[in-house]
Amino acid sequence: MEAIAKKATFEALQGYPKPRGNLENLTLGSEVTETAGIFELYISGERPQDARVISRAIVDREHGGVRVEVFPDEFSLSVLNR
Repeated sequence: MEAIAKKATFEALQGYPKPRGNLENLTLGSEVTETAGIFELYISGERPQDARVISRAIVDREHGGVRVEVFPDEFSLSVLNR
C-alpha cells in the first residue's frame, strides 16, 4: 500500500511548489485500518498540533484503489517556495 500511496502522492503534488531549505521536518505518517491504508505527508512542528498536513493518500486494502487529497492552504510560506 505504501508504494501505491507514494506514487499517487508524487503525481498529485507535481503542480505544487517544492519545499525549500532543510527538509528534515518533512515526514510521512501512516495508519492502517480494516479497510484502508492512510498515508499523510506533513511538515512537523515543535508540537504535534503544529504539524501542517500537505497531502493524504487513502489506499483501499481490498482493491488497491487510491485517492489523494492535497491541502495547499496548509503550505507554510516560510517553508515552501511560491
